[in-house]
Amino acid sequence: QKIKKTPIHIFSEKKGIHVRTNNLKDKNELEKFKELKPDLIIVVAYGQIIPDEYLNLPNLKFLNVHASLLPKWRGAAPIERAILNGDKETGISIMKIEKKLDSGPYIKQVKIQIENETNSGELREKLSILGATALKESIDLILSKTENYKYQNEEEATYAKKIEKEERKINWK
Repeated sequence: QKIKKTPIHIFSEKKGIHVRTNNLKDKNELEKFKELKPDLIIVVAYGQIIPDEYLNLPNLKFLNVHASLLPKWRGAAPIERAILNGDKETGISIMKIEKKLDSGPYIKQVKIQIENETNSGELREKLSILGATALKESIDLILSKTENYKYQNEEEATYAKKIEKEERKINWK
């Protein structure tokens, strides 16, 4: 139950970049956020719904790096659910954040094969590298004003709920 600094936080501090941790439901935080006047917000593994007050700010884009080929495996555990489901491929989706969980249109998707022996740690590592490249390419598209968002097919949406303790036990039968 202790708050730990993320690798990004630690890296930023070493480079002299100011880091803020905050509660987006705090009204004072919204005012501080507005003072920053950001153009683009990148979200990775945040795990919470961003309040409308932020998403509705004018001239501001929110992008999410999600570890699945949306609309498949929206939610908390897309890597683990893809493996448990026996999927042969997964990938990264760079998507615009909307209020509904992982439902926004995507600017970029990149596929990767899942081998039979692949575990979640290995797949997470591959997807993080793939995601960094896809994010950079997506930002380049935005900067050049050539981005083209594709809407997700809601009928194909599946959800990757959190892995429960019971699911972590091996059934040797």
